[in-house]
Amino acid sequence: MSAVAVYLSAVALTLVASIVVVQLLRRPLLNLLIDLCGTATRAAFWAAFSSVALVLAPLLGAMHRRPGAGEPVFELAAQLEWALGGLLASVLLVGVVLARSIAAFERQQRSAARIAHATAAG
Repeated sequence: MSAVAVYLSAVALTLVASIVVVQLLRRPLLNLLIDLCGTATRAAFWAAFSSVALVLAPLLGAMHRRPGAGEPVFELAAQLEWALGGLLASVLLVGVVLARSIAAFERQQRSAARIAHATAAG
């Protein structure tokens, strides 16, 4: 297997893995974003934005690592290691941002509920 074939195989496998992850997260992410963003339009934008990041980050990792002169299977594995690292990093980043947004949203909801309760009681 030539270095070019190893490189292109890794990029193709990375693209497939990224698309699978995006498909797995698409519906739950959109539903969560609708709650957080307040409108379906805003949620659709942020879901699309997240999907692009989840595809581009691992692709950059795969394209950054170029095969050397070693065994093709190990070169492919090394290149996929970079790609999967990029995919993991992008998924974790989306998770951290969502976790912080959910916490802020819940604080806001509790505060609004307290104000409504105080107004009704007073």
